[in-house]
Amino acid sequence: MALFRSRSHDDKVLWSLTKAIRLLLPADPGFDEMLDACRQYRPSARPSRLNHDWICADGQHFRIHQPGPVSPERVAQAGLPSDITCVFYVDWDGAEVGLNTQQSKQLGEQYRQKAGYVLGGLAARFGGLWAPHPPEAAQPLRAYVYTVREIDAADLLTMASRYAPGLALGDPRSDKVIALRGDVPSRVQYWPPYSAAVPKSDLVLGPGAPAVLDSSWADDDTGVIVVGSDQPADGADPAVARAVGAMALGLAEQTGGVCVDIFGFKVRDPADLVIRAG
Repeated sequence: MALFRSRSHDDKVLWSLTKAIRLLLPADPGFDEMLDACRQYRPSARPSRLNHDWICADGQHFRIHQPGPVSPERVAQAGLPSDITCVFYVDWDGAEVGLNTQQSKQLGEQYRQKAGYVLGGLAARFGGLWAPHPPEAAQPLRAYVYTVREIDAADLLTMASRYAPGLALGDPRSDKVIALRGDVPSRVQYWPPYSAAVPKSDLVLGPGAPAVLDSSWADDDTGVIVVGSDQPADGADPAVARAVGAMALGLAEQTGGVCVDIFGFKVRDPADLVIRAG
């Protein structure tokens, strides 16, 4: 019996490390650092009131628990990179009582979608791996600068050229959208407020508008600068990712804007754009 229980436990651990919703990190950043990172996704993120054993990452239902250690033997068994030392698991504090099968399924899908963005942003900031991945991870790397300052083609080219001198005006996507092309970053676009209002929800952040923006900014007053690379976000060359981040942060500073990544996190360092492949 003991052997049977041991195998069952091992199988459960292996499943959790390879199949469950999870965040795998090389080191535990500490509770305060994790909470601070979550607040770059939602400023309303909060710790548990009693013993700080979890963080409500979205200020509502999505909870990240304290990390558990992962031994080198478990890491090897799960086929993980050798530097992984801890795992964070999550749950969804939702009122499921009284839900029918279809409603429970919809709630579960909402939970998985949010996990892809929350854990992806945390993995990027702490050099780890996560699952599940949102669709944006397989798409070209991008950073977004939201700004209420209106910009013309000359302004955009002057500001962006400080970070990538080889940029040049490209073919516009419309009469209003300004496009620049270069090597690294390979694409810069400015969507003015009225153009940005329609595609904004498709540009970033999973579901909904970014909570990290100034609440006084209305959609009709807010433009979006998109800085991107042709490389997929998941596993893009770190130097390319940092170049994209450096330009986006620079443009945010020059325009009084806010820089946001593909996961909906506020960007504070170019390295926040580095997403580890896996």
